[in-house]
Amino acid sequence: MGAASKVIHVLLRVWELICSVIVLAILARFLHLLSAAGATRDGRIVYALIAASISTLYSIVFMPPFMYAFLAFPADFALFVMWLVAFCLLISVSGMPLDLLSGHSSADRFI
Repeated sequence: MGAASKVIHVLLRVWELICSVIVLAILARFLHLLSAAGATRDGRIVYALIAASISTLYSIVFMPPFMYAFLAFPADFALFVMWLVAFCLLISVSGMPLDLLSGHSSADRFI
């Protein structure tokens, strides 16, 4: 690996660590508020919390620029899929109708 690719590798891992820690903190706070309110925990939120935890650990372990760091690509792809699933699950928890996300109102269906 060249010097530039090592620097970019470390910067992207730091960015991954920052993002996963932010999501982990938000979800942990939300679970704390749920337990304080006596509400039940949803499996979708727990899945997103686990995805954030695994991503945080993974980014810490693979942050040093190893010679064969590119061999970790399958795990990076698996984490990418886990994040996509987690965010799709969290959209369904938020209660926001998908019509609002697409920019169409529900009244457009009847026209």
